[in-house]
Amino acid sequence: MAAFAAPELARTVDRHLEGSAGADRVDEAFAAAMTGLGRAVHDVCADPLFRQAVTWQNPGVLSSVAGVLRDGPTARRNERRRRREEIVAKYWQRYCTKNDTIGFFGPMSWSTVDNGGPRLAVRHGPALVRDAAVHFEWWALDALAAHLATDDRLRPWLPVARQPQLRLEGRRLVWPNRPAQDLTAGAAALVARCDGRRRAGELAAELTGAGTFRREADVYAQLDGLTAAGALRSGFDLPMDLGAERLLRELLEGIGDTGARAWALETMDRLCGARDTVAAATGPDELASAMAALEETFTAVTGRDARRRPGETYASRTLCHLDTVRDLDVTIGGDVLARMAGLAPLLQSARWLTARIAEVYTAALTGLYRELAADAGSPHVPLREMWFMAQALVFGDERPADPVVADFLDRWTEVLGLADVPHGTAELRFTAEELGARTARAFPADRPGWSEARVHSPDVHLCAADADALARGDYTLVLGELHIASAAFDTQFFALGHPEPQALRDALAADLPGSRVRLLLPHDWPRHCSRNAYWMHGPHDVELGFAPAPGADPDRLVPVTDLTVEDGPDGLVARTDDGRRWPVLEVFANMLGLQAFDTWKLAGAGGHTPRITVDDLVLVRRTWRTTVGAGGLADVTGEQQRYVAARRWRLAADMPEQVYVRVATDIKPQFVDFTSPVYVRLLCTMLRAARTKGGDDVEVIVTEALPTAEHAWLADGEGRRYSSELRLQIIDPEPSGRG
Repeated sequence: MAAFAAPELARTVDRHLEGSAGADRVDEAFAAAMTGLGRAVHDVCADPLFRQAVTWQNPGVLSSVAGVLRDGPTARRNERRRRREEIVAKYWQRYCTKNDTIGFFGPMSWSTVDNGGPRLAVRHGPALVRDAAVHFEWWALDALAAHLATDDRLRPWLPVARQPQLRLEGRRLVWPNRPAQDLTAGAAALVARCDGRRRAGELAAELTGAGTFRREADVYAQLDGLTAAGALRSGFDLPMDLGAERLLRELLEGIGDTGARAWALETMDRLCGARDTVAAATGPDELASAMAALEETFTAVTGRDARRRPGETYASRTLCHLDTVRDLDVTIGGDVLARMAGLAPLLQSARWLTARIAEVYTAALTGLYRELAADAGSPHVPLREMWFMAQALVFGDERPADPVVADFLDRWTEVLGLADVPHGTAELRFTAEELGARTARAFPADRPGWSEARVHSPDVHLCAADADALARGDYTLVLGELHIASAAFDTQFFALGHPEPQALRDALAADLPGSRVRLLLPHDWPRHCSRNAYWMHGPHDVELGFAPAPGADPDRLVPVTDLTVEDGPDGLVARTDDGRRWPVLEVFANMLGLQAFDTWKLAGAGGHTPRITVDDLVLVRRTWRTTVGAGGLADVTGEQQRYVAARRWRLAADMPEQVYVRVATDIKPQFVDFTSPVYVRLLCTMLRAARTKGGDDVEVIVTEALPTAEHAWLADGEGRRYSSELRLQIIDPEPSGRG
């Protein structure tokens, strides 16, 4: 990142703002900085690893990279050149300043925690990457499956399932969000047999053999009608996880028609072969060629576009993605764990937060239940009726969780004494014992609110000059994020590279015994993709079907229409006809987790929050809050004028040179180096876009960059340094008592 910085320009502009340097000096320094920027952008584009990373992530950017290389480092800086600089700088900051898992630019590795071992032990392998896997995106496999299903020869071999949210009661098909549908005897017999395991030909033979239908063609016609009506899923219905490719191949191998099976497998092999060529590519040009060939093959096979959702975050826009494991072994000893004691006060407050969320949602759901029971004149309320009325409680404008979160922040403000901190205070320091006593009084709770609320996932940065300094004990810790009531390892990406994935699954099942209710998510659920799918299912866990969704597991599926809510001695329970029971709060647990997940990011919601340090742990980075309108940068025009305005803004607020900025209209924060003209330009562009979307009142949050490059202790065998973070799961010792 240093190549994009312009410290001499920054010093000159600061002197100009103080009145000790004239405008001509600023002009000269700015021109020199633009020359340096041209070289830096060109050097990055010339780096084959950068081009390879961009090719994996967004091949459409390669034309801008090629344009920079073609025009050279001293190209005339017109609007097109400036746009290319911004594109390159934006990708570079993501690769170099954020710990995102982006292919070989973001490999992960599992570390060992040894409470009795040395403070730190590091072993580098001979390469950066130990293991790699190239997976198709789910939408690409779904398109292949849909294409294969159009061949008439495969028609008898297509599995058929009821939509996962539906229930059949005799000849009535029960929907969660509309009146029940009366079926003919034949249609009901067909729907009853559609369990996701049977194939269409098997159903046709069985129903004609039983005399329910005269001809197999009649069965297929009925199947088509019910599928078109949204009652059935007919085809190779793939789960939205990293096992989808394997399942599709197994389904194709089960086709009894030799010719049809051979054609289907050859078609799949054609696409997989092109993907394997991509995986084997060793440089940016070879990779780009292989990617282009894969896209051409995909379109030829499926008839569909090979890219989607340009410009979106979490878009899974290309056909496949690369996940990697770093060639690294790290053992972390007891000293590092001991220094994490500063997390204890925060974890106590997280327990309180989940307990209060559980309390207010128990009250809200109980009120809703009683209203529905009174309307029906029965204590037995179908969950399907509660479920959709309860969505406003979770996603609406007046959620029961909102005052709880506000109270959570107010209590932390009081615990930290932020209201009385003198203006401009840069840091507040506490001992863990001192802060622990305060949080025990402010956040009294003896257990978490629901079963998975036992699990919290902090991201912790180790800050040291190098590994030797860390091993000597010369280091500090920084809490990056705390994902409350969330098991971070329960996403399929983290199964990669673990020596014993089943042991990891068993460990979570031991921490969360009983039966959890997991949501079967629709394919278009926000931020949902195959690498983020649940995989650490316990032996008794079920998945709740509440809307059309792909790939339901028949062994674990419970449709929302199968559940009835009753009031019992311990509160509301949801039960199935076969006697299985869950506290209603556990049925809503995944959605309750959304209310708590990122709450800690909001801590200290004033205009300025000092850095909060507990012993050797930075609990809160120094933070500034403003709005797009108040900041003023969205109004400034002219590249040099924006730079001067940004320097003035930074000095007035006493911000460090390197920060992260997030606007409320975006998901991800953006790295900003206030000495760098291109990153200042990107900041102003982001602020203008936010104002276009939401007006002048859009919130802007600025957070100090900590750790910075000098804290990058992790290096490889050749001395190259890397940013890193330690992701943990921490278990509350007390269970919720609700599971």
